[in-house]
Amino acid sequence: MHLTKNQKILVGILHFLPIIGMVTYFILFFSLFLNVAELEPESLESHPPIAFFKGFIGLFIVLIFTALIAIGIKIFDILHLTKSNRNDTNNKVLIWILLFVFTGIISEIIYYFLEILPNKKEELEEHKTNATL
Repeated sequence: MHLTKNQKILVGILHFLPIIGMVTYFILFFSLFLNVAELEPESLESHPPIAFFKGFIGLFIVLIFTALIAIGIKIFDILHLTKSNRNDTNNKVLIWILLFVFTGIISEIIYYFLEILPNKKEELEEHKTNATL
């Protein structure tokens, strides 16, 4: 699969978005419950605070957005892996897919730096065509 330099940068940013989403989720989670803990107990008994429900909806949106991006990146990486290694007879594809499934985001970031960013095969082909010209 041939990606331009701009596409590689965009894919790299997308690979790090689930980590940013998880950090954002934890920050919102703890700030939400710390804000609720600061309220007076008498006000909690009469009516639930609206800010809690707004914060909960925000948490839910961040969580869903992060999960969708993580699934999309996983699908993209598996498609890139299978298209880039069609002629390989070794177990490279199987090993990477197992890593994607069992280690998730970390293996996807490692795959980005090892396989997508350098794209050694295309660089060698371009170097050969430039040398013959």
